[in-house]
Amino acid sequence: MSRPLADRHLEMIVLLGLMAAVGPLTIDTYLPSMPAIGAELGASSTAVQQTVSAYFFGLAAGQIFSGPLSDRFGRRPVLLFGFALYLVTTIACALAPGVGILIAARGVQGLGASASSAAGRAVIRDIWSGNRAARAMSFVMMVMAFAPLAAPIIGGQIFTWLGWRAIFWLMLGYAFFVMLVLIFRLPETNGPEKRAGARLAEFFRAYGGVLKNARAWGYLVCGGASYAVMFGYITGVPAVYIEIFGVNPQYFGFLFGINVIGLTLGNFINGRLVTRYGYHRLIGVGVTISILGAVALLACALTSTGGLAAVIVTLFFAVGPVGFVGANTIAGLMNLYPRNAGAASALFGVLQFGLGALAGVIVGFLYAGTPVAMGITMTIMAAASLLAFLCLRLSCRFAPDRAEVE
Repeated sequence: MSRPLADRHLEMIVLLGLMAAVGPLTIDTYLPSMPAIGAELGASSTAVQQTVSAYFFGLAAGQIFSGPLSDRFGRRPVLLFGFALYLVTTIACALAPGVGILIAARGVQGLGASASSAAGRAVIRDIWSGNRAARAMSFVMMVMAFAPLAAPIIGGQIFTWLGWRAIFWLMLGYAFFVMLVLIFRLPETNGPEKRAGARLAEFFRAYGGVLKNARAWGYLVCGGASYAVMFGYITGVPAVYIEIFGVNPQYFGFLFGINVIGLTLGNFINGRLVTRYGYHRLIGVGVTISILGAVALLACALTSTGGLAAVIVTLFFAVGPVGFVGANTIAGLMNLYPRNAGAASALFGVLQFGLGALAGVIVGFLYAGTPVAMGITMTIMAAASLLAFLCLRLSCRFAPDRAEVE
């Protein structure tokens, strides 16, 4: 713990990746079991899909508080409280007797997980800045990407042999492990010297400064809507693969992993290129690829063209650039507000998971036994991300971010 952070960058990336993986693990491990959860609890597919949306809503709401609290009191206390709340509510999920209690427990579970999202991203800004922060974010997301790659595969196997409740016990064990690593290996990156003389109300007022900035809104909506493309996919794909195309839940994770490979590849490319080309240019590449993939998915769904293979291929291009766009928009936003990185990160999380929850609700509302609902939702969100990027470029045309010249 006495070594300076400058000598521990690789360790910090791995540690932050482990923390960030809590979210994908919480979402993706139980996706293969969603149809069976509905059958056991006597709930419809739409009701079970709302357990995903409730988690996203909890993540969004919790970050409103966890970001400023971590700016005022430090990253570690907020992270430890969030993990403690997560552990308690995960037990409630595992023991839930009905879908209503499961939905409520998932919402509070999201509140607990919000700390690792908001405070974790702020730690990155505490250590790195500029394009280097975007590069670090990409590599953190690469480490994190192993979770959604393995999670549905592991979840499918656990569900097959032990049932869906055992999946929540797995979440509990992983979160407890990460909490122990955090306690012993993560130093306080927002120490008292950075917080001296500041009151909590000042950090909450920082939201007003961010929300008055048109450029900040560009980053928020571009990144948030891009993530909503992925969340629309996450909510809709279990029904599409398992119910529509008859994929065995035990093998669902292997198909799901194809898109995770796309996300990982995008983050790897971004990490290698962002310091050379700048994050604005690479955001443009990402949103363009994503909208083309989403439109192609919708076209195939509307015309019943290509079957399962067409869905897999078009999803790869629609979802793959999401992490690519997310890493760069987060870095751009937080570089505008280095002193209030927690608040800026929290607002990003609110848009990210709020729009993600909205995408899940739309998928559930429109679902009628075809992939069309997923295609419509993903296309709407990809178009919103592209439009926000175009507005962002106009605002930055004559005054680039500080990070572009670092």
